[in-house]
Amino acid sequence: MPFLAYVHSHEPDPPSGDERGPAPWEPNWKMWRWIAGAVVAVYGATQAAGAAQALLVIIAFALACLAVEAGLPRGDGLREWRQ
Repeated sequence: MPFLAYVHSHEPDPPSGDERGPAPWEPNWKMWRWIAGAVVAVYGATQAAGAAQALLVIIAFALACLAVEAGLPRGDGLREWRQ
């Protein structure tokens, strides 16, 4: 049985116009909203006790993970890999 594969060799078109994204000095508001939520959850966890404290710590961790996900550039998987 022969092995058949499709190789996507089309290079992406160069960017047109002024679509470079936000300027480097502009804050990433999507990331900062998650950080602000995590700060509020951590403050609530320091004031709470018991199960509420554990739940708020888990929420703060989840919000921190969302902030990291929003702050990092989204990769394109194996499409970025070059031979």
